[in-house]
Amino acid sequence: MSYFLFLEFLSAFDLIIISLYLLLSMSIGIYFKKRSQNSISSYFVSERNLPWWLLGTSMVATTLSIDTPIVIISWIRDPGIWKNWFWWSFLFTHCLVIFFFSKYWRRANVITDNQLIEIRYSGAPARYLRIFKAFYFSMFFNLIISAWIISAFLKIFNVILGFDSTALLVIVTLVALFYSTSSGLKGIVINDFIQYFVAFAGSIILVVFLINSDKIGGIGNYFSLVKNLSAEKLSMIPSIFNKGDFMLFLSYSTMVWWSSHNSDGGGYIIQRLCSARSERDGVLGTIWFVLNHYVLRFAPWIVIGLCALILYPTEGYLLADSEEIYPLLIRDYVSDGFRGFLIVTLLAAYMSTISTQINWGSSYLVNDLYKRFYASNESEEHYVLVSKIFTIIFLLLALFVGIGIKNIGSAWIFLWSVSSGLGFFLIARWFWWRINSWSEISALICSVSLSGFFYFLDYLNVLSINFTLKLIIIPISILIGLIVTLITSPEDDKVLNDFYNKIRPDGFWKQNKSRSIGKVGAPLFKAFQLSLSILILIYSIIELATGSFFSGTLCLFIGSILLIYIIRRIED
Repeated sequence: MSYFLFLEFLSAFDLIIISLYLLLSMSIGIYFKKRSQNSISSYFVSERNLPWWLLGTSMVATTLSIDTPIVIISWIRDPGIWKNWFWWSFLFTHCLVIFFFSKYWRRANVITDNQLIEIRYSGAPARYLRIFKAFYFSMFFNLIISAWIISAFLKIFNVILGFDSTALLVIVTLVALFYSTSSGLKGIVINDFIQYFVAFAGSIILVVFLINSDKIGGIGNYFSLVKNLSAEKLSMIPSIFNKGDFMLFLSYSTMVWWSSHNSDGGGYIIQRLCSARSERDGVLGTIWFVLNHYVLRFAPWIVIGLCALILYPTEGYLLADSEEIYPLLIRDYVSDGFRGFLIVTLLAAYMSTISTQINWGSSYLVNDLYKRFYASNESEEHYVLVSKIFTIIFLLLALFVGIGIKNIGSAWIFLWSVSSGLGFFLIARWFWWRINSWSEISALICSVSLSGFFYFLDYLNVLSINFTLKLIIIPISILIGLIVTLITSPEDDKVLNDFYNKIRPDGFWKQNKSRSIGKVGAPLFKAFQLSLSILILIYSIIELATGSFFSGTLCLFIGSILLIYIIRRIED
């Protein structure tokens, strides 16, 4: 029944556009099939030969998931633009990645971030930590991420099409599964490259339709209507007199970015960095990612969010789920033909992320568990075959879990909380020789236990969880982790020496005291400069979108000049 409704809803031109896009994705998988079959290195890290522009664009496409615009647009509408500090804060993480971790990960020469555990640590604790984190991040973390992407797909297309879109989900997911298992990471990043620009074009098209809709009436009326919106919703930083929102802003901007499991890069970002053909490609690719992730792709979204505020005002227009705003805009304001292209952009956003998640999730299962502890002497072709099997199993589990996720923004924050005490030690292990495997183990156990305890009390209606309460997890986990670090033995000197000689890290290393402090200051200052330039550019986008042309243009000029200056100073 839903199949016939789908055909009835879309024009012939819409269907042709969608069909051609799916065929193109499958063709890329077929073309790169032979290149991914030789080894798990080719399957998971594309033989470490990706240029900066390809790996950077792939990073952006992966983060530009189908769930991203629906959450960001809903946050702009309610409570306001400032709420986006939850993900803007990770700018500081990504700037540290550029000037520290991108070169470290490239030198580590690993397939997964978990593999670093037995390079940095030693003995049974390191083995157990690697096993636990492989299960934790593949079968829990990555599974929930994949599941909320699937949930977002259903939420969007159920609204756009007006009927159950499960059949479409299955078809599109099978296409993504086909090219992911056929071509490995190489086919995924090529598809990502295409999908990013398709999705970006879709955002621009949606902006044009919304601004020229009858209710807005063109660009001139748009700016007039924006001026009438609440100043609190248009502000990049909430008023200090609004204590609740201002405290959340402070929490996001000062605590979230360094306390999460992504504090030294994050799984799929690290996978791309390990696939770079050189350290310079890793650095430039991450800068390209940062510029796109925080500025370029946000530019149309801020306009879409403000149009949503005008077309569906929070006062007098109640919605059971504010995350349905984005698909409502497409359903109600985009005409035939273009609607098909907008659907393709959503399919592209979904496929770019789900393909990476299932490839990345299976890499943990194969490289960190199956190959490391069960079958260490099999052929590379055998590992590739097992990788494909694990990819299929992982995807089936994600489809099952995805049905149960209702609020995607809440799921974002939940995943941060269950690992919020780990981030400090993920950063510290690169800069301080005294960090050991027990540091990570104790911090992770503490974060998971406290999060589980809080959510259990909330389930029993004994305690109402809010974001501020979750912040308590961070200092407790860090304190326990530091105490455990100091009362347990340091790692074996040979392991530390090998790690130091391989990675050549900066910071507090007894292996070379002359490098201890001096080498850290300059990259930190560069990271601060880059963060500042991107924040200025974000502010300029907000000012231009809200009609403040002088300040917006001035900040755009200053931010661009600072960014160009930083890029030109990157060493060859």
